[in-house]
Amino acid sequence: MDYCGRKSCESNQRNKTKRVMKSFKYYMLAACVRAMTYLYKRRGWTTNRHIVVIESDDWGSIRMPSLEVRNELISRGVSIASCIYDKIDTLAANTDLELLMEVLDSVKDGCGNPAKMTLDCVVANPDFERIKANGFVKYEYELFTETLKRYPHHDRVFELWKEGIRHNVFKPQFHGREHLNAYLWLMLLQDKQPEVMKAFDKGVISMDIDKRIDARGHVLAAYNVKNEKERNFVVQSIREGGDLFEQLFGYRSKSMIAPCYIWDDCIEEVAAQVGIQYLQGGIVQTQSVLEKSSLKYHFMGEQNKCGQYYLTRNCFFEPTQDISLGFDRCLHDLTCCFELNKPAIISTHRLNFVGELEVKNRDKNLFEFKRLLQAIVQKYPDVEFMSSDELGDVISMDHNTKFQI
Repeated sequence: MDYCGRKSCESNQRNKTKRVMKSFKYYMLAACVRAMTYLYKRRGWTTNRHIVVIESDDWGSIRMPSLEVRNELISRGVSIASCIYDKIDTLAANTDLELLMEVLDSVKDGCGNPAKMTLDCVVANPDFERIKANGFVKYEYELFTETLKRYPHHDRVFELWKEGIRHNVFKPQFHGREHLNAYLWLMLLQDKQPEVMKAFDKGVISMDIDKRIDARGHVLAAYNVKNEKERNFVVQSIREGGDLFEQLFGYRSKSMIAPCYIWDDCIEEVAAQVGIQYLQGGIVQTQSVLEKSSLKYHFMGEQNKCGQYYLTRNCFFEPTQDISLGFDRCLHDLTCCFELNKPAIISTHRLNFVGELEVKNRDKNLFEFKRLLQAIVQKYPDVEFMSSDELGDVISMDHNTKFQI
């Protein structure tokens, strides 16, 4: 073999070794996450009560406005094919809410209360017209109740939310002022990134971006900041968002879930200042780019330095994202939670229950969701349906809490 051939062979071998090491690194990281998750599921607050909390994210936030917009963006070469949210998720319409309320109210727990869904909602969306008018220099927003006025089947949506609150099937909680990293989005608009601009023209914010432009890859993680200027903007948005939430619903939210489950200690501190006592999330927390995207682990009822309690999701009803995360898996995970004397916190998202873009998907999921609720009350007649803040109150008032290590 000549010199060039040997060099080529050695180079190929080095590349192969690098790929093997990289695969091994990711395998070990995944194994570590699984091990830590297994451990943290068993740690923390325990109870003999069969408590079920249903936490559903993204309510109030815009996504794909209509089938017409979706089809036009695809025809213009905007890449949305890989994201199920961009295909199906949109603002909940009148019929969506009526059908969901009907399902929740049809199933009663051991105390005679209907199934209750914590609607984790944003209170504002971008004001596209004003942002365009100022040359993409300043972020402007509108209340989500104003956004609803431009959608054709949404004239009773906010009244239905309030009706759901009165009937004890809905309990809105804080998901952020908007589900958007506004600083990053404005930067992309100022740079006239083609896909972002095409989406903007149609009132869409949720496109993935080239990671060579920004490592974050998309604009929906509102608290995934990379410098102090962005962090200061986020701090102000939480303060304003907390006040707007109270103006809309007549009470301050006691719990919060960070968009895309990415947040830092700073976010917890400012959230505490606006009255947030309970932090929804998974067992694994991802910190922002500013904090090197590091991971933290939490267990049920853990307290942070601000005195807030973590409520860790341990069940999933997400059939739109993954067909395996439906009835069978959710009921199995709920049973495991109760065997460990843990409350069952079911994670789900709005896209499972909206039908403006895919009515068959909504109807199928509502059928499975009702089956799930019926199976829960049949298997556990003493079950108690609660909202996130109600569970937080139970944990915080349990002065004789015993934590399992």
